[in-house]
Amino acid sequence: MNIHTLSALKDNFIYVLSHKDQCAVVDPGEAAPVLRFLEHKKLALTHILLTHHHPDHIGGVADLVRGRDVQIWASEYDRERIPGVTHPVREGRAETLFGEPVEILEVPGHTLGQVCYYLPKSSALFVGDTLFSGGCGRLFEGTAEQMFTSLQKIKRLPVATRIYFGHEYTLRNLEFIKQQSGHISEDLFRYEQQCRNRLSKGEPTTPTTLAQELKINPFITSETVETFREWRSARDGW
Repeated sequence: MNIHTLSALKDNFIYVLSHKDQCAVVDPGEAAPVLRFLEHKKLALTHILLTHHHPDHIGGVADLVRGRDVQIWASEYDRERIPGVTHPVREGRAETLFGEPVEILEVPGHTLGQVCYYLPKSSALFVGDTLFSGGCGRLFEGTAEQMFTSLQKIKRLPVATRIYFGHEYTLRNLEFIKQQSGHISEDLFRYEQQCRNRLSKGEPTTPTTLAQELKINPFITSETVETFREWRSARDGW
């Protein structure tokens, strides 16, 4: 499985998972960059995996499926909120993509229907807007308790897991951590320099790794709901 990152809209990421001449697309917020990529790589689109129902993650679906036989995956919770879902998914139900197992994590918080797609063989996790490098998603529908529990699920995965997130927010998140904590740890300083270097070369900061986030991300390292709530509240007002 090869994973390709496409930029979309203002700061969204779309991911293309290719296998031989077929591919799946994760969270196509718009169709144009995907269509260009499919044409350039001569790939047939067979699956679309959606993490949640927000327009900037599903906006390109209608144009991508036109004239194609495509499975559309989304959570059972969102099957009435996302048009055209053909394959509702839920935690605990076995799924496969191009012969590779896919585990579904139900992670309410950002939205109530948010899911993550975990591919253990590829050590890859597609989190949508649940987790960012140095941050996490706003609580638009869920509670702090729900998001805290959701992040604990991610925290229990192997630390080598590569985390593919939905937006390029990394430097902004790191700046927030520095100001909120009042100091810059060696891990944070080193990681910020790495991210700036990647961006200067036109490369995205996605994916991060769980190991990296456990060093610098206070949202996923919070030990209690109350600590998490304080960080989230501070970020909301920053």
